[in-house]
Amino acid sequence: MPRPDLSRPSWWDSDIARDILRDRGVSATGVLGGHPVRLSCEPLLRHDGDGGLLQSVRVQAGRPLARAVVTTLSGASVRSELIPGPAGETRMLVPEVDAPLPVLVELPDLAPGEQVEVLLTPQRHWTLHLVQHAHLDIGYTDPQGTVLAEGRKYLDSLLELCRTTDDRPDASKFRWAVERFFSFENWSANRPPEQVAQFLERVRQGRIELTAMPFNLHTETCSTDELHELLRPVRELRARHGIDVTTAMQTDVPGQVVGLPDVLADSGIRYLSVAHNWAGRAVPHHTGGGALPRLFRWRAPGGRSVLVWRTDTPHGLAYMEGSILGFDESYDRVDDLLPHYLSALATRQYPHEGRGIPGFPVLDEEFKGDPYPWDVLHLRVLGKFADNGPPRRVIADTVRRWNEEWAFPALRTSRNEDFFLDAEARYGDRLETFEGDWSDWWVDGVGAGAVPLAATRDGQAALADAQTVAGHAEILGAAGSGTTASAPEVYRAASLFNEHTWGGGDPWTHGDHGHASGERQWHWKYAQALRAHDDAKTLLDGAGAALGGRLSPREGTLAGFYVTNTCSWPRSETVRLFLPESTVALEDPVRVLDARDGSVLEHTEEAQSNELHRAAGRFLLFRLTEVPAHGAVRVDVVPGQEPPAAPESRSEEPAVLENEFLRVRVDLRSAWIGSVVDKRTGRELVRQDATVGLNAYVYDEYATAGGFNHQSSKTTANGSMHLLASRTAAPPAALVDRFRDATGETLVYECAPAGTERLRVRVHLPHGQARIDLENRIAKPATLTKESAFFAFPFAMRRPDVRMEATGGMTGTGLPVVPGSAQHMRAVRRWVSFAEDEVVAAVATQDAPLVQVGGIAVPYAPYPQSLAQDEPGTLFSWVHNNIWDTNFPSEQAFDHVFRYSVSFGQAPHTSGPVLGMHTAAVGSRPLLAVRALGEESPAPDASYGLLSVSDRRVRVVGLTVPAPGQVLVRLQSFAEEPVACRITPGFSVTEARTADYLGASGDLLTPDEDGATTVGMPVLGTRAVLLRL
Repeated sequence: MPRPDLSRPSWWDSDIARDILRDRGVSATGVLGGHPVRLSCEPLLRHDGDGGLLQSVRVQAGRPLARAVVTTLSGASVRSELIPGPAGETRMLVPEVDAPLPVLVELPDLAPGEQVEVLLTPQRHWTLHLVQHAHLDIGYTDPQGTVLAEGRKYLDSLLELCRTTDDRPDASKFRWAVERFFSFENWSANRPPEQVAQFLERVRQGRIELTAMPFNLHTETCSTDELHELLRPVRELRARHGIDVTTAMQTDVPGQVVGLPDVLADSGIRYLSVAHNWAGRAVPHHTGGGALPRLFRWRAPGGRSVLVWRTDTPHGLAYMEGSILGFDESYDRVDDLLPHYLSALATRQYPHEGRGIPGFPVLDEEFKGDPYPWDVLHLRVLGKFADNGPPRRVIADTVRRWNEEWAFPALRTSRNEDFFLDAEARYGDRLETFEGDWSDWWVDGVGAGAVPLAATRDGQAALADAQTVAGHAEILGAAGSGTTASAPEVYRAASLFNEHTWGGGDPWTHGDHGHASGERQWHWKYAQALRAHDDAKTLLDGAGAALGGRLSPREGTLAGFYVTNTCSWPRSETVRLFLPESTVALEDPVRVLDARDGSVLEHTEEAQSNELHRAAGRFLLFRLTEVPAHGAVRVDVVPGQEPPAAPESRSEEPAVLENEFLRVRVDLRSAWIGSVVDKRTGRELVRQDATVGLNAYVYDEYATAGGFNHQSSKTTANGSMHLLASRTAAPPAALVDRFRDATGETLVYECAPAGTERLRVRVHLPHGQARIDLENRIAKPATLTKESAFFAFPFAMRRPDVRMEATGGMTGTGLPVVPGSAQHMRAVRRWVSFAEDEVVAAVATQDAPLVQVGGIAVPYAPYPQSLAQDEPGTLFSWVHNNIWDTNFPSEQAFDHVFRYSVSFGQAPHTSGPVLGMHTAAVGSRPLLAVRALGEESPAPDASYGLLSVSDRRVRVVGLTVPAPGQVLVRLQSFAEEPVACRITPGFSVTEARTADYLGASGDLLTPDEDGATTVGMPVLGTRAVLLRL
């Protein structure tokens, strides 16, 4: 006797979803002769041979049927015929109705004379565009090298699949959308030119579609220039082969950053097909997502837009919506399920109930929105019900057979572009438009790789600096184009790290293939971050040497350095300069002179770290004021009489730091900053009744278990806080050091909070700045225990105006967002600002991009808040976590510093965005000491300024050198209205043109008498100007 299974099936079993879909399709039930009968009106229509159409009613009676008698309620006969249906059932064909018509159905094979009533309803004349693709995870299902190798085989097979279906009707010819342009790049670089030419010919024929985005990314983690650089390979294909790519795809990741529409529009991309996988981690229906149509226009703040189609997990498992209907299996499976799906789509907001859909969170929720309104549908189909699946002919075979059977729905194999052209022609003037950020529900996972993420962010900043310094060099007569030519590979490394696959399907594993190759995949992923970091630093080093070769030291000095500012505003900051022992012996004292007036700059010295294995020398640290925008100030190193003064310790009030602007009190008992007083106004800037103090460490543990695939996707939270196993703040700290030197006042304390081996905090109050610089060094062990750590920044504001830098734009209080965006957390680029009344505060986070404002959410859907009080003026920097149970690392150990700067200002003299960008530059774009390597001169330039902008809300993201004799100025506006911004070069320019970030030039700009040109900046947007020297 067979025994039952050990357990019931999981609610993630897709067969459950299919059964529910069948049940939802039932229009009427009855009992005829003791036999239960179910009747389902189907959206299937067949030509009747006389110019009309017949529509289908599916009859489920437990066995095939041969006869049916159909009459109206008044007794009039209705034509009917029976044909075989799916799985031994029967279909009854009746004339198409254009209004609801109740009829009586007699099935003599079951019970002569007995009838069941069913309401015949008008059916849509559907057109279905089936877009076959493979969802590219670079990793996850196999080690990355295996995934890429199999992907090359897939593209090989496309040519054969096209060839073997050439003689078919157009609708059933094999077609394929290459979801990620990187797949084509990787394949074409490893295939002979004649094979690539064949492939491109199929692209021109409309049989293969190339799409614009190279990867599926967490776009919020890209830098603004990196986001634009993603489209460079598509631009190059267009220029080289004349192939116009109009469509982008974004798959899996549920959200895209606000700057993406501008980036796509810049490169001529009109359409965006997205498939948001909820994976149990996204609940957009809790944040207005039910109001977001599947076809709409997404507009950037500056006005440009793309036409968007979005799949939806409730509409069929995101990009696997076709597979759950059987398109990767057989015609018979589609014949069974597709009619029910279309019936549900026409009558309900979500065709599927939830159970059986892997990744559908909060499974017992009901949805009561409007059904899908249009008759044309985009449906993604895969060769296999899996990620990284192969192309197959089964879909094209199904389409051919289907269209031979039915007039409607009309199926066709399509490209994304085919669907968009069709939909736009039918409904383009009736579509809604939405604006703003479309935040990423999955981006919390990046906190599982805190250290390589920080390295990538350092690399992004260094790459912008490297190209900018190379631009300075080009302007001054050195060759700078080589740096820009080398930059794409560094951008590529950063983007490969930002690509959404961060680990194996089971990331805690140590195998060599399949989902169980977690550790191996993480090594590959981590290497991309290190490559981005190291190669960017290398380019910056080379660009500095090139610039230094055009700069002269003053005769009679030991060395000369040009302290270089790569930002678009004058800066007064601390400079850190390395003085080699080969230049000045370590024991010889030196002085640092400001070449502008010969004044001595007070400095302090730091010894070389790891000195047995690094360049011999020392670091000189000093404060330099008013370094011109995109310019430099020369400092001279000359012999000194005595070493610099030793740092002064402070015995009175050792836990207090003070400068011209701020008085900072550290509470060692709580291991946080308890008070910051603005000395100009006497105002307390830290909220005194906040849950914790400024820079407080908060550590959470969660009552779930690691090492179980997708467990975090199946776990739901509520207000009971049952999943918050523990929450602790730091214990009392020991004072380690307290001193004052040439750069400012510094205090160091240390403690050992939960989740760490130790936490050492360096609080630095620089001279002449209303700013606090923080270095939080965490040493933590690895653990599978679910955990998160935060640093808190509570400001004394009750209802502040919040602004956050996002890639290519800005988000914050009152700014539009796309309905369904994540609201409990997000990843920021560099800064968050708060403004209330006349007080402005900004927090710059150099290493950790994840933030939550106003509270801390329990990190399981639907993300209930967990603090005892709301704190709208408190920022929580989410330093690390290991919440996910797939795709992201399950544990991490590190000894790493997380750097923050906190600045204060006063309105109207400054605004939140201006203070934010200035604060962020302290750590991400520091003043650079470039050694003057040219011939000595008796009177070299003491300073120079190469470029300035007129509006403080506009920043220069960076310069590039697209070709010798050209400098491209990349601009970004944080103004919430259009701006006419004057750009004033400090060098001769023969021509200035508008341009985009990739150097495509536009209109000629007419310079003013002073050489300045004016460029129109869109609202919260990006533009560029191309200058010819």
